[in-house]
Amino acid sequence: MNYVKMGLVFQPAGNYEWMHYYAATVTALDFDTFIRFYFTTRSKIDEFGNFKTYITYMDCDRADPRKIIYIHNKPLLEFGQAGTFDEHGTMIADVKFYDGKYFMYYLGWQRSSNAPYLNRVGLATSDDGINFVKISEGPVMGINRFVPFGYGNLSILIEDGTFHMWYTHYKPWLKTDIGYRPNYDIRYGWSPNGLDWEFGENCINPANDNEAIATPCVRKINGQYHMWYSYRPGIDSQGKSGAYRIGYAVSDNKIDWVRKDSLVDLNVSESGWDSEMVCYPEVLDTKDNLFLFYCGNHYGRDGFGCAKIENL
Repeated sequence: MNYVKMGLVFQPAGNYEWMHYYAATVTALDFDTFIRFYFTTRSKIDEFGNFKTYITYMDCDRADPRKIIYIHNKPLLEFGQAGTFDEHGTMIADVKFYDGKYFMYYLGWQRSSNAPYLNRVGLATSDDGINFVKISEGPVMGINRFVPFGYGNLSILIEDGTFHMWYTHYKPWLKTDIGYRPNYDIRYGWSPNGLDWEFGENCINPANDNEAIATPCVRKINGQYHMWYSYRPGIDSQGKSGAYRIGYAVSDNKIDWVRKDSLVDLNVSESGWDSEMVCYPEVLDTKDNLFLFYCGNHYGRDGFGCAKIENL
């Protein structure tokens, strides 16, 4: 399996007040004549050191995603009311076309007094893939006895009417010298309708107790399930950790996975936007190309790019 880098696709540079920097994470859909990217961006930091996150989209050439066709000029979702789960920001998780509608799963977040934020999962739907309406003010996946600390990014496959989900499961926050830092693994859940979810156990085993694994992307290719994800060493007492890399695993039944990280030869570049970190994988099969889109330095601050996967 070879990963051939194509380079940077997009890096916000103060395009709008709400799209000041960051393009992370991304979800890609094949529209036959173009690729649509739904992505998360950040506002300019205010005088209190806070920012907000927004979801928008852009369209790119199907054969060469580096050729941008259109960048949308406003966010796709409004924030929730004071006290609701998405009052401080929304972040893209996954978008699926099913039963004549686009289902947008997104992370809504709130600032917190000890842990810096709390994430839950919301759902919005659309007839055209642009004008989305939230199905409720509350989340479709909230904090509960199975998920007490919240969710990170997720990946959904729909097979025979059943929604299968692999999600970033937050573990207890780690207290460090610079405050609380996140820690997580990847778990599996399923739903008969995309709204009511059952949650399972850890399905990707960490290499050690301190390793953090997140942002799964699952695809079924040639009858087998393939997962790409981000992983990094654990956080030390000073709040520092190693940089993300992209891992890979395979499964025959959606739940039991075998890690094969060594097959991913997508390394950091000598310089530029992905010279420190590669993370947040998103795989799209256009039938002509199998693309891997990924974010670079500082969790996507410097934008996202693409590579072709050959000989999977």
